[in-house]
Amino acid sequence: MNPSSFWRNAVVVLVLANVLFALWTGGYLGFLGLDPNPVREPERLDNQVAPEAVQIKVPGTVAPQEAAPASAAASQ
Repeated sequence: MNPSSFWRNAVVVLVLANVLFALWTGGYLGFLGLDPNPVREPERLDNQVAPEAVQIKVPGTVAPQEAAPASAAASQ
């Protein structure tokens, strides 16, 4: 094997690997079951009860009615 054919084959293999990786990360191989981020446990979304009732609170901000029982328990 001469050196020029080795490098030519190495470049072809690397370009092919890069194209396949780009297709995989882009999600274009999902029809083959090769999706990079498969949806896991979709039944959990269906089993949620009142997801609109969830409230996201910023750390450090507590409403006064929630802070009173915690401070009363701490003083005992």
